Amino acid sequence: MYKRGLVQVWSLEQPEWHCKIDEGSAGLVASCWSPDGRHILNTTEFHLRITVWSLCTKSVSYIKYPKACLQGITFTRDGRYMALAERRDCKDYVSIFVCSDWQLLRHFDTDTQDLTGIEWAPNGCVLAVWDTCLEYKILLYSLDGRLLSTYSAYEWSLGIKSVAWSPSSQFLAVGSYDGKVRILNHVTWKMITEFGHPAA
Repeated sequence: MYKRGLVQVWSLEQPEWHCKIDEGSAGLVASCWSPDGRHILNTTEFHLRITVWSLCTKSVSYIKYPKACLQGITFTRDGRYMALAERRDCKDYVSIFVCSDWQLLRHFDTDTQDLTGIEWAPNGCVLAVWDTCLEYKILLYSLDGRLLSTYSAYEWSLGIKSVAWSPSSQFLAVGSYDGKVRILNHVTWKMITEFGHPAA
């Protein structure tokens, strides 16, 4: 219940168990599960912080500076790591956390004007970061924060609209406002083919 800043949780296996999380005056704009199903991540109003609530130990962790963007949180498929887009001092950053104890593993800045989204590859080895639609730029980072490659198809026009990994992590599909999907390979991060999507 966003207007009241409340999250309620029920158990299907144990009907007598239930939980209520009240964010109070901090407010609530988003809420999601962690992959292990034992934590709830609440984003407060104005994206001041993310509160991580443990349903098992009742402990609370706080993560500052989450960025208000299209896709600012992404988890690896095995649930071990979480990547979070951040905005500090008018600059974009990405922080990688260990989901078992929510400790910070890596923190690095990104070469973006206005980061719009992040997405882990299914194998958890590469993180795709893409810029605002005003600039066509997608960056590929390793787990330790190294910039592996940058791809840009064109300039001076609306850029990336959507991004999706193949299940094998070998290909990255990038949908653009020019009506085309470009497929990048995971070895050189160059385009191997493109598909048009005409309006008519």
